[in-house]
Amino acid sequence: MTKAKRYKLAVVLLCSLLISGSSNHANSIGFWQVLNAKANIIQSYWLFPDYFSLHLQQLPDIALASLARNKIPAAQYRYSLKLLKNNHTDTAKLFWQKNTHTMSESKRQALAMELLAQSQWGDLKLLAKQGLLPEGDALNHLKLQTTQPYSSLPTAFMQRLGFLSLSSEVKADEQCLFNVLMMSDHRSGLYKLAKLIKQYNKRPEPSAGVFCLSQPIYVGGAINCSSAANKMAQCDWQTARLKKQLPTDFDFIVMMPKQGSANVRSGIMQLNSKAGYQVFLHELMHFNGFEDEYALPKTKQAWLCAQSGFVAPNLFLANSEATPPVGWYKSQSCQQGAVAYKPSEAWSIMQYQQLALSAQYRALWQAHINTHFTVFPRFNSFMERSITPR
Repeated sequence: MTKAKRYKLAVVLLCSLLISGSSNHANSIGFWQVLNAKANIIQSYWLFPDYFSLHLQQLPDIALASLARNKIPAAQYRYSLKLLKNNHTDTAKLFWQKNTHTMSESKRQALAMELLAQSQWGDLKLLAKQGLLPEGDALNHLKLQTTQPYSSLPTAFMQRLGFLSLSSEVKADEQCLFNVLMMSDHRSGLYKLAKLIKQYNKRPEPSAGVFCLSQPIYVGGAINCSSAANKMAQCDWQTARLKKQLPTDFDFIVMMPKQGSANVRSGIMQLNSKAGYQVFLHELMHFNGFEDEYALPKTKQAWLCAQSGFVAPNLFLANSEATPPVGWYKSQSCQQGAVAYKPSEAWSIMQYQQLALSAQYRALWQAHINTHFTVFPRFNSFMERSITPR
């Protein structure tokens, strides 16, 4: 290259730099005027659209809202995220819904995570139905929410949440007297189980080493639970596909459907995902033979209250042939047949599920376990026959 040609090239490059610098300077001045001199946001945007689009996050809400209302897609997207963060979900939808088909996947992913944070399941379902919900955490949470088959959830995702799925390996703790499988078919059930487990582990009842609770296990698609809010929680164990996949070295099951009142059937507790911790403890005591101290269902009274003597650690039935232990008090359990007695004059957790476990009942629970360890029905027995709920 000759000296003259090198000189011409240097001049061209210098001019390009000057033009570029001038353009960037004008962009930043225009943006500054919007921020500080109350310049017209719409006019300024269209003078420097690329620069403004890159710096939308720096705009005050009122300026961003103005751009969004003037149907500028980038502003509509950014403004909708701000609205979602401030719980204005319905207003936000007016802005993001119009542009989902043209959004990049990364933007749809960010939108989905904000919708997830606000539990906007209907909107997430809409995006999924339109094929616009990208693979990732939001989609996986939606699968849990809608009880999709456990096989559709990535193992790594479940592990990050602290959950297992039915296909995961779960081992019993040999140091515990009883091992309990904690299972649910829906998202809120898994989180409630995790909460119950955490609270139980802070103070194991009736003492440490009695019950070991597994991590929450997702069993969506493997069992049908069709409980209603005003009826007993009920899952179809007889036809459930999970029967053959349950580990044999566990003793009891806690299954958490969405609805239904709590109950225990021979080694299986069914507990809805709105139940509190005291209700969980009440039902846990049923695993070890404790009986309700409020009026039992008439169908149960018909056969239970026809008996006499100890029928549970906390229930004695008196008649002409059996007298109650000294220091026991009448119970409401039986309204027909024998007269029922309980060990506590005051209400206990077995009479009112919201009460805390008393020292008296804790000691009674532990003593009964110590002397009757082998007699408690395990869940495997339920898989073969149907038993009336306790």
